[in-house]
Amino acid sequence: MGLERTAKQVDDELDEICLQMVQLMDEYCSCIGRLEHCLRDGCVHLAKSRYVMGHRNVSDLQLPTSGPYTARSTVVREKDTNVIQLASDDTGDDPIKRFGVLVPGSLRKAQEGFCKCLESTVEAAIIKAEMEKIQGNYSSLKNTRNQMTKVVNK
Repeated sequence: MGLERTAKQVDDELDEICLQMVQLMDEYCSCIGRLEHCLRDGCVHLAKSRYVMGHRNVSDLQLPTSGPYTARSTVVREKDTNVIQLASDDTGDDPIKRFGVLVPGSLRKAQEGFCKCLESTVEAAIIKAEMEKIQGNYSSLKNTRNQMTKVVNK
């Protein structure tokens, strides 16, 4: 009788893990949808900027070619907990200044859109890591459940 109760508890845990996985998949899909939206908006605003300023003024010629470049945002993974975070540093180089002092609003909107893309990407990576962790838990519980059924069938 105790074995059946344990099997029932394992089944309940498996059901709970499946529900968590479905919820995480929904969050992941919505996060990827936001990423696509931000990326599309950023590209459209960048195209508008190229149209307004000229294709030579908004191109890869403004990328840094020499000297150190300090990023304003970096992705940090903590070694102990393996947690991924986005770290912002306002002292870093502002890439929009490479295009001049008076830049069109569409270029600023493009920058904002691409910054949101970075945030959505980090969020998606966090969700995916949690999904992989839950999948490992599910596999171990499934193996435990299979062992229980083998003992009962003997």
